[in-house]
Amino acid sequence: MIVGIEVGGTFTDLVMVDEQGGLAVHKIPSTPADPSIAAVSGMSEILEMAGQSAANVSELLHGSTIAANALIQRRGARTALITTQGFRDVLFIQRQDKSTVYDMFYQKPTPLIGRDAVFEINERMDAKGAVITPMTEDDIIDLVDHVADDFGAESIAICLLHAYANPEHEQKIAAIIATRRPDIRVSLSSDVSPEHREYERTSTTVIDAYIGPAVDQYLTRYGERVGDLGYKGTPLIMQSNGGAVPLEAARRRIANMFVSGPAAAVTAAAEIAKATNTPNVISVDVGGTSCDVCLITNGMPETTVKGTAEFSVDGLPLNVIMTDIVTIGAGGGSIAHLDTGGMLKVGPQSAGAVPGPACYDHGGESFTLTDAMLLLGLLDPTKKLPGDITLRPDLSKNAAANLCASLSLAPVALAERVYRIVIANMAQALRRVSVNRGHDPRDFSLLPCGGAGPLVACALAAEVGMPEILLPRHPGIFSAYGLAVADVRIDYVRADGAVQMDSLTTAALQNRVEGLRDQASAEFATLGYDTIGLEMSYSVDARYVGQGYELRVAFDPNTVARDGMGTLADAFHDLHTQQYDHAFPGKQIEAISFRLTARHPRPALPADIAGADDAGAAHGARTITLDGETSSYDIYERSELPPGFTIDGPVIIVETTTSTPIPPGWRLNVLDNGAIKLTRSKL
Repeated sequence: MIVGIEVGGTFTDLVMVDEQGGLAVHKIPSTPADPSIAAVSGMSEILEMAGQSAANVSELLHGSTIAANALIQRRGARTALITTQGFRDVLFIQRQDKSTVYDMFYQKPTPLIGRDAVFEINERMDAKGAVITPMTEDDIIDLVDHVADDFGAESIAICLLHAYANPEHEQKIAAIIATRRPDIRVSLSSDVSPEHREYERTSTTVIDAYIGPAVDQYLTRYGERVGDLGYKGTPLIMQSNGGAVPLEAARRRIANMFVSGPAAAVTAAAEIAKATNTPNVISVDVGGTSCDVCLITNGMPETTVKGTAEFSVDGLPLNVIMTDIVTIGAGGGSIAHLDTGGMLKVGPQSAGAVPGPACYDHGGESFTLTDAMLLLGLLDPTKKLPGDITLRPDLSKNAAANLCASLSLAPVALAERVYRIVIANMAQALRRVSVNRGHDPRDFSLLPCGGAGPLVACALAAEVGMPEILLPRHPGIFSAYGLAVADVRIDYVRADGAVQMDSLTTAALQNRVEGLRDQASAEFATLGYDTIGLEMSYSVDARYVGQGYELRVAFDPNTVARDGMGTLADAFHDLHTQQYDHAFPGKQIEAISFRLTARHPRPALPADIAGADDAGAAHGARTITLDGETSSYDIYERSELPPGFTIDGPVIIVETTTSTPIPPGWRLNVLDNGAIKLTRSKL
């Protein structure tokens, strides 16, 4: 039995799969004050529904927004930074680029800590890791005592110059802290982000230290509570790279948990893309608070790369391997409001889980996307939502009253404008991961998930000209399903200085490959995994000499050893052409960092294909307003639709966790594995 638990901002989703392929799903409101409460109570409820006990669960996987919430809300620990003498101001100088080019009053992002929290130590290494200025133990002890006692640090980030090439000095300071002040958490840049670029590495290390204690405490509570429930194993925690690691390993990689929940949905999307022979998809995960968009090419999600698809939080870089997810504040709880110029906008403010949209009758007074979809007929007021929530259209109309008066609109007209604004915002996010990266979205299938994803799918696909939608089974709890199919995965990097590609021999490349492989094998063995079954994939961050940023080029060491280093150079030229529409075949290339992704594959889930033997029958009809037209949509229950079932819109497909309105011009076809493919005839 496998259980996946994903804690979102509004709802906590659960999925349970047994060895016969039986699948149970559950959804309950999240508990923002302590997300582990909803996680554990939801697990207890889904086990009770299935007549099982926690002791029978063989694997338990968990994804959470706890790291993201702690950082965005700036509820971190009192953090100090220890750095090389002369580099105290790296966090404050930052970079010269501006995120808003035309803002005359632009201010650089505010760091998580102040200058008074940065402490220097007299040491120095060169770019190759050779010691220029050694440290003395007395200096370290004096500094540690000052940081702990006088400053009162609860967590310490250590980021020394060129520590990625030689971590000896960082490790020495950490050892003395562990001896003298074991109560203080320590984050080392050589562990968190062992690669060049001082500002990005320092920022990432400080982020890890800042949110580390809070996330660490959460993981401890979660582990204890599932243990009290009767679970006997070690929980696996979802990482931002789309893989999971055991709980203790996750505690050592706090910065890697930032998009833990959204990454799980992308992992599931990649799995469905492969299973349906649809290798190129764009996943759109719409929950109660946000919309997360990711590009998947050849069945593999894109990952962040500095300069092309980097990741930052409130403008602060987070330099770890992450699923390349573009997130905007557009979800079911997004609040409609007028800006200072009187224009109607939706989000990024959200009603969240508490108090929620007005129609939930939990005290919310703002008009949200959920209220708009209820008035448009996309949601059924006779069906209760998870948490025993009854939707009330009258409260939605009350919440719309002020906006309606200001804009001279009827409630339904306001609702349609709110819906269209959200679609336009989501379309912009979709173009950022496709058009802005050299891809045509019309060459991809849209894969909607999350509780609100299917509700906007057809409108969003039409907005950007996408001709096809792939609707997975149980899309409303898709992140939880992604947890259940995620491999155990850890990423490694070796950054020991730039080397020109034409001077890099196959023997030197093999030396780097073997070093990464040994590092991965040792850690997986420590975690209790058989290293023989590890799947290892390699890449190199490379650039033309003189360029500021790199491209990540995948390679097979055996192919390079057989065909020569020219194959690696050719692959870089091809990738550069795809990204920028040109290449410089005669220009020197330099390799910056070598990377390894190590995976311990988890067994494939048994097939779970539900559906009736006979063609599904409509269960009445519902009046829905879309694109200025009000039409009658026949209602079909998804669990009753067998493989091969086909129908043209307008229809609405309802299921336990969401609904999918299919307007005229779209055709539905149920695939053999239970997924639904929607194709658009009116292009």
